[in-house]
Amino acid sequence: MESLTVYGFGSFFSDEPKPHDIDLLLVHRSANLESCRFAIDCKAQIRSILPSADIVMLSRAEADSLDFLEGAKAIELDRVTAESMDADVRALARRLLRR
Repeated sequence: MESLTVYGFGSFFSDEPKPHDIDLLLVHRSANLESCRFAIDCKAQIRSILPSADIVMLSRAEADSLDFLEGAKAIELDRVTAESMDADVRALARRLLRR
């Protein structure tokens, strides 16, 4: 079963007043077709609920090799799984919109 981890970074997740957008990173299992398709589907679903979100997708290996998480001071927000993607994305959106 496919899953990914959603991270937040940028001004929305700092104490900066009035951020312009929500920067999210989706870190998926690998660069294989199934994992990439799942991340693309998840990105589309998040964008349908949070149109102001800027979403980056990286495989775990890419995120590690770029040291993206540490460099962007990303914080782990949630996990999304294939079997509960709709519910997971809606729950993530609700939490972000309450901030």
